[in-house]
Amino acid sequence: MNPSLSYEILCYLNSFYFGMFAACEIGMGILKAINLKYPDNTLFQEAILLVLLLFLETIRIIMGRKGSLSEHVWQVFVSVILIIPCGSGVFYFLVMQTHKLKLEILMLSLMFILEFIELFFAIMFLFTMCRPPTYT
Repeated sequence: MNPSLSYEILCYLNSFYFGMFAACEIGMGILKAINLKYPDNTLFQEAILLVLLLFLETIRIIMGRKGSLSEHVWQVFVSVILIIPCGSGVFYFLVMQTHKLKLEILMLSLMFILEFIELFFAIMFLFTMCRPPTYT
């Protein structure tokens, strides 16, 4: 099994899922802001965190796809490093968010699982790229 191909397929799948995820999260955030009461500054903090999560996830996906296609290890490494704050943001919205919708929990769970699987294949890809070449 080629980890580069598997990682590229996961990045490609995640790029489509992330577009739907971002649109739905923004829509649900607007819906919750209009219809639900938030304590003090929580709505603003969660909105800023969502924008930051969407920005970092976009950079992570772009770097992962470019690195996988061109086989540049540093881009995939940056993508792996960015999984940590992105996964933390998804975990925050999944567990500690003020108001959660059932659809949001489902979408966040899928995003978290997809990031975990991508992390596994990205690490496998990095190990295969950093291995010294063997000549037979």
